[in-house]
Amino acid sequence: MKMIPAPEGFGRIQSAAETRVAKLLAQADLGEPATCFYSVHLPRHEYKRMAEIDFLIVLKDLLLVLEVKGGRLSRVDGVWTFTDRYGVVHEKREGPFEQARGAMFALQHDLEHRIPGLTAACGAAVVTPDQLLDRDLEWDPVEYIGPAAMTVAGLERALTAAASYWRRKSHRTARESDYRDVVSLLRPDFDRVPRLSLLAATFETDYVELAREQYDMLRGSEINERIFCTGGAGSGKTLLAVETSRRAARSGASVLLTCRSQGVVEVMRRSLGDTDVICRPWSEATATAPVDVLVVDEAQDLLNVDDWFTLDRLVEGGLRDGRWRMFSDPNNQTGIHGAFDPQVYAEVAANASRYQLPYNCRNTSAIVTQTQLMTGADLGVAKAGQGPAVEYERPDTDRDTAALLDARLKRLRHEEVDPADIVVVTLRDTVGESSAVHTRAYANGRLTAAEKGSDARTSGAARLVTVRDFKGLEAPYVLVVDVDDVATSTDRSKLYVAMTRPRISLWLAVRPKAWRQLTDTLVRNRA
Repeated sequence: MKMIPAPEGFGRIQSAAETRVAKLLAQADLGEPATCFYSVHLPRHEYKRMAEIDFLIVLKDLLLVLEVKGGRLSRVDGVWTFTDRYGVVHEKREGPFEQARGAMFALQHDLEHRIPGLTAACGAAVVTPDQLLDRDLEWDPVEYIGPAAMTVAGLERALTAAASYWRRKSHRTARESDYRDVVSLLRPDFDRVPRLSLLAATFETDYVELAREQYDMLRGSEINERIFCTGGAGSGKTLLAVETSRRAARSGASVLLTCRSQGVVEVMRRSLGDTDVICRPWSEATATAPVDVLVVDEAQDLLNVDDWFTLDRLVEGGLRDGRWRMFSDPNNQTGIHGAFDPQVYAEVAANASRYQLPYNCRNTSAIVTQTQLMTGADLGVAKAGQGPAVEYERPDTDRDTAALLDARLKRLRHEEVDPADIVVVTLRDTVGESSAVHTRAYANGRLTAAEKGSDARTSGAARLVTVRDFKGLEAPYVLVVDVDDVATSTDRSKLYVAMTRPRISLWLAVRPKAWRQLTDTLVRNRA
């Protein structure tokens, strides 16, 4: 039976009973098209309609809700005691059968509003893998699946019997389209993907829901040989590059995921640590043997004639006939990494299915608005909320910048911001040239130069990085310094990259010449 999410993506599950049932369901064959949705990744506070359903099996004419209860269950004087998947002990008068039926009726009511004319019936059953419940007038025996059915064949028989029972009760004749419509509607609710994080790999994985356009692209990668996806900074391109790689590898294909940034590759490699995906920076990827699927993040850095020939070599069938996915920012970041050739860009994009990501899922509305006004870049529609206002300082000298930066870092400490969540980005070519090296924070180790090509956090200290080394990465708090001159396209590209790194707040120290240039740009963009 098809499982969504796939069993390989379940991650750590607190309920051993649910894990056991999930593995059996993945092997079960009910003799007809069937999809099983598992709510393992759904937060309890959102999508309550779905989060209260452990497993939902969608058949051609029936939706079967499964409520799984592990461990010991007891009922005394009408009160049930059980422990849920989060380790919380509950005492309720509502038992598991009432819970299952309640979830079933809520789901049916919701779907009938979302799919006009829905004819598929709904049913429910309770599974207790660890304990046999005595027969009771509260439920029909066919609504209960106990320990004896905890084999693939046993579960198949029990589910077939439960499905027949609810079909007889419904007296409905289902439309042929119901199965397809229900699966298409529910899949985005359940099919979450792991969030990319700069935190240590020991942290528990956090799963996120994709925007509709992101999910359309993800589904498109399952049926299209070549994908060319565009989106501004913060639109989720790297997240999708990782997830398409994960799913391609899960299907048995050999996969290479690459981009020019060593730091971004390290983040992607950590996220894909449980897969066979080859994650290599471009400097190392060029010697890789051809693979079944090639995935390129920050593709605008590689769309030039020289790199085109190498890309063509890295995938079976070449760029014309092979399987590849490229993710590119249309706000061309010239002069930071690699070279860009618009003719190569157009030729590669023309040979693929095109997707555009219209939302910015990283930056607050305040940051998106200021970046668009200052650089003219199109970042899409912000989805992260308003956030604090972007703050500007106008120092005359490097010493002034250093003093203002020290004051800003001190203020963030007083606001109890973890220094490891702060990144100082210099627009100069090297960290050693930055005004930030003149700060007291740099002298006493509260601001440290990040190791080249690394995204590692230093406990108790903010990081100082160049735009080149931080391109493609992010941080909660970003302080941008050494905005000296933004007359050239390279300088404007650096500013664009720096301004789009923060998730929470953005602070900039802009020198007088650059301030005049930005003011002129602001006037033009507002006109």
